[in-house]
Amino acid sequence: MPERKVHSEAVKAWRDGWAGTLSQQELLDVYERALDALWRRAHMSLGEVSLMAIVDRVLHQGTDQFPHLAALKVETSGVQFGELRQVVSSLDRTLLEDSLSYLVIELLRVFGALTAEILTPGLHAELRKVQARPADGKGGKV
Repeated sequence: MPERKVHSEAVKAWRDGWAGTLSQQELLDVYERALDALWRRAHMSLGEVSLMAIVDRVLHQGTDQFPHLAALKVETSGVQFGELRQVVSSLDRTLLEDSLSYLVIELLRVFGALTAEILTPGLHAELRKVQARPADGKGGKV
């Protein structure tokens, strides 16, 4: 799938510099902000009902490979991380990072496929704006 490679490369570039260095909580924070940014951008074109259905489908598919993703919930405001936050400390950090990367890549792939990649440049740009925050809470890339 060539389109998956484009999105995988975009996510890899976004993660460059901090992948593998964040705690479970920091991973949740950066991916929650990333999914929120993608949600807001896609919502402008797809609308609430379509967006919820797409994200729910991707989450459902992701739970086959990463069962802990079932703790994420799709609501009208976006993906809710509350239940996953409660168990995040018990998850392997690498597995968590892999699962959240999978989720972002797959969402980008589906959005791209459904819109003939029209949304892709804007979604990739929104993703690049989301930076990991160091544990001291001061902005910037880790």
